[in-house]
Amino acid sequence: MWLDECPSFWDEGRVRPLVTESGKVVLMCDSCCAVWPTLSDFKEMEHVEPDEPDWAVAAGVHVRPGTFRWASERDLEVAGMSGLAWRS
Repeated sequence: MWLDECPSFWDEGRVRPLVTESGKVVLMCDSCCAVWPTLSDFKEMEHVEPDEPDWAVAAGVHVRPGTFRWASERDLEVAGMSGLAWRS
């Protein structure tokens, strides 16, 4: 499922929800390295570009390869994001 097209002018990816190792749901482009820690960050177009070696998104939250998974509908309910217009 995806929320919107990536707002980055250089990319055509889709913004998808994912669950980090710490259990936080963040939004991440499936094509570029843009990550939005919160929905309000996405609305304000305030993204981070995590990089090696820590892949940090926010304090205690990272997207280190192999430590996250794409979110399920249940994950979105728990995160309070189920009411958004998700596309499939």
